[in-house]
Amino acid sequence: MVVPSELARVTRRALGAHRDVRLLVEPEARDTAPAVAWAAARVARERDAGVLGIFPADHHIPDPARFARDVRTAVRAAADGARIVLIGVEPTRADTGYGYLAVGPGERGDVVDVRRFVEKPDAARARRWLRGGRHLWNAGMLIATPGRILEETRRRAPEVWRGLGRTLERVAAGRRVDRAALGRAWRRARPMSFDYAVLERGAPVRAVRAGFRWSDVGSWDALAEHLPRAAGNHFRGAPPLVALDSRENVIWNTTGKAVVLLGVKRLVVVETADALLVCEKERAQDVRKVADELSRRGGGGLA
Repeated sequence: MVVPSELARVTRRALGAHRDVRLLVEPEARDTAPAVAWAAARVARERDAGVLGIFPADHHIPDPARFARDVRTAVRAAADGARIVLIGVEPTRADTGYGYLAVGPGERGDVVDVRRFVEKPDAARARRWLRGGRHLWNAGMLIATPGRILEETRRRAPEVWRGLGRTLERVAAGRRVDRAALGRAWRRARPMSFDYAVLERGAPVRAVRAGFRWSDVGSWDALAEHLPRAAGNHFRGAPPLVALDSRENVIWNTTGKAVVLLGVKRLVVVETADALLVCEKERAQDVRKVADELSRRGGGGLA
């Protein structure tokens, strides 16, 4: 498991008795490309004939059996080392917060070719893609041999490899690299996501069409699926919600004050001791801009 240094202690505490889990603690945050390549190098040193799976830690998957089945399908597709295999999730709504995988027309098998990567679309495009059936959500999960990950990083991501590549080769070969040397090499690598640095630059990629429900719980709209429903709205808070002729709203209230909605729909309402946020669901992804502005002004947060 790869974790940033600031989360190492809490991660070890959360793992508890699971002492067989090995933590790779990043020297500092450099996005996902260095982290994925480092994990591949460590696995290559120990099991170079195996297949490595990369799974973000903040996802909600309520059906582990179907998830395991799709992962096994991806492992079989990646086992020959010829390609990187992603898990693509069938969209259930026109979400503007996820990246998408465009697949070929008529491809309905379990494993499909990825034609291109498309970052977060606007609402109109997201609605078209939901109807069209040729786009999958990019869940950020990938399966490949360690050698394929390292080779594609070397070929596609010179900004990462120039600083870190020699160190990764030493790690993969089983040679000792001390923490200080790793830190110096790590800082020479440009911060980049693995998607942008490798996958979107022509690496051979296929995708498994996931048969499980999934959410990364990374937006208010996504979180709504896991909140209790009250009078046609998703609500979390202490007092009862008063909603008159209002539906499809997401309300998160930590203040103890009553929230009253009248004649509105598809809003996100977040009230904390520090701030009140009201926005359309379609603009919920812009909440980061709000948080940045509050931070710049020395204000509080929305959580």
